[in-house]
Parts: sequence; structure tokens; C-alpha cells
Amino acid sequence: MTLERDFHMLGGTGESSYAANSTLQKKIASGAMFLVEEAVELLVSAIPSSKTSLVLADLGCATGANTFVMLSAVMEVISTTCTKLGQPIPEIQLLLNDLPGNDFNALLGPVLSSYKLKINKSMSESGIPFYTAAAPGSFYERLFLKRSVHFIYSSSCLHWLSQVPLGLNSTTEGPINKGSFWISKKSPPNVSKMYLEQFQRDFSSFLKFRYEELHYEGHMVLIIPGRLSADPSTEESAVWISWYEEGLQDLVSEGIVKASDVDSFNIPLYFPSMAEVKSIINMEGSFEVIKEDVYEILYSDGLDAIPADTDKIWEKIINISRAVLEPLLIFHFGNSIIEPLFSSTLPKIYAKKFFKEKYKSANLAISLKKK
Repeated sequence: MTLERDFHMLGGTGESSYAANSTLQKKIASGAMFLVEEAVELLVSAIPSSKTSLVLADLGCATGANTFVMLSAVMEVISTTCTKLGQPIPEIQLLLNDLPGNDFNALLGPVLSSYKLKINKSMSESGIPFYTAAAPGSFYERLFLKRSVHFIYSSSCLHWLSQVPLGLNSTTEGPINKGSFWISKKSPPNVSKMYLEQFQRDFSSFLKFRYEELHYEGHMVLIIPGRLSADPSTEESAVWISWYEEGLQDLVSEGIVKASDVDSFNIPLYFPSMAEVKSIINMEGSFEVIKEDVYEILYSDGLDAIPADTDKIWEKIINISRAVLEPLLIFHFGNSIIEPLFSSTLPKIYAKKFFKEKYKSANLAISLKKK
């Protein structure tokens, strides 16, 4: 699998799409919106009053309306700050980035149209015209012209790696992470080391390229699903992964999936600690940390409302992760796995476990300024 070419969130606007199942990601982004507001106020205060336009970029925008949560916050701060300073309000160019397989048609079609209808009144009051453009590509590479972007934002994306760590399936003995498709308590110690090293390479590249693209006064706010513990095998933010692993083992027992296919399946995810993130930032050296925050969001907050129908509860909860993982599962196992996994196996597992504890997602938010 070539991640840049083949990976994406579930497109469209249907029941199992990312657009319909990204409330949790919206709550995560809202928890750090104060950092966005503070960064934009600093930016607007620092740039010349003659500046007639600002370029914003959302990296890893996916297909839902969450990118416009950020845009609304930015527009309000720009309007308020410019009015306070007696400056003209600049136009906004919003660059929406994700991998080429992302459903940009849905994002720039019905999702954007719906957002414009909602803010039409406030737009006319604030007087801030904005223009959107898709920018497909991997954010682990260069995306934009040098010094062309004033503010960069990324939420719930940088825990995705550019690839599965090399070496997990290339040993002469076969897969080394058998029975797990991520870092678990039963994984050999070198598995977590491989994942950390891949994250270090990827995040360093990310910072290097963003430094080149940001304007001299540029700011960046990153929100990364992470962990509080120093132990990378903790299930803090990824308990649902262990439930998927259990579900796949059940399908092996039923003869639906081959054990060898499960053993060779790994996902390119790493939930870092704040110490790991800051260590890479300091080592790379291009950015100054302005402010940081670590906070938790309940997984149950991913539900807009709890359906009265019990079956619908599990369908809705599972769709939160299905919208993210289904493309990877289909690529590795084929379409035949989808119906038994999501309609039968996972609902039974979730019914036993989901409400037993208040499971939380740990999130790392950090505001950076170009040095």
C-alpha cells in the first residue's frame, strides 16, 4: 500500500462517512481553539496594516465541516483585532490540504455550501470575504510556495505516519508484531522503538517544510492526539484499537480471515507524548514554542446524541473509527471483511466494553512561531 496514494477518510456524506462521524474530532479541535485565537491575534498585530490578504492552511482537512470551525474562529479574531487597531480587514485565502484520495468534491461542494449558508449573515457583518482552494499532497513534503502562508493549522492528523515503520514485516522470520496491528503490551520492545523513530523522521520533515512555507511572521497551531504516559503501549488514546484486534481474532476463529493476514496487518499510527513532540521541535530548531496545552476528551463526546435504538448506538459509535480505518482494512483484507466485522463482531465487543469506563482521548496542543 502506498499511503499517499491509497489512504483517505471515508468520503461522501453518508451514514458511515467521515463527514457524518467526526464530532469527536470537532470537540478535540474546539478544546484548543483558544490557541488559534491567540496566535492569529499575534499575527494580525505584527503584519503591516497595508496587508490586504492573509493565507491560511489547514493540513489534514479530511471531508467534514471541522475545518470551518477553525476558519470561523480566525475570521472573528481578524475582524476584532483589525477593528481595535484601526486597520482594514484583509481577505482570506484558505488552502485545504489532505492526501490526494481525500474527497475534496464533498468538502468543496455540499460541506462548504452548507457552511456558507450558516455564516452568510455573520460574513456580511464582519466583511471578511474568504476563498478556498484544494491543495492535495502529503504534509510530510513541501506543499506551498516559500514564505507564502501566514497561519498553518492541523488537528487530529499528525499521529498518522507517512508509512508503516520499515521492518515490521520484512524480517526473515516473518511479521514481528503478530496478533497486534499497532503497539500493544504484547508487542516486542523494538516495535515501539520503530514507531517512535518513524514519528521522529516524519515530524522533523513536517517542521522543516512548514518553516520554508511560512511567512516571516508566521504562526502554526498543531493539535495532536497523544498520550499522557511515558509508555507508548498504553491504551490511553487507542483503546479502540485493541477492540479491533480482538474483532479480527474472532474473524480468524470463524474462518473468515486468515491468521497470516492479521499478523501482517499494521497501521501507521503513533500517539506521542508532549515530551517527545517538544524534543523533536527543539532538535529541528526552526520554531519557538509560544504556548502548549494537554487535555482529554471523552470518547462518548463523539456522539451528538445517544440513539434510542440500542443497535443504532453501537453502529454510531463504531462509525467514528470506521470512517478512519475502513479504507485500510479493505486494502489489506478486501471488501469481504467489512460486513461481518462492522455488523456483527465489533457491535458485540463494543456492547461489552464501551460504557464500562469513561474512555478518554489525550490531546496535545501546541502554538509555534517561526524563528
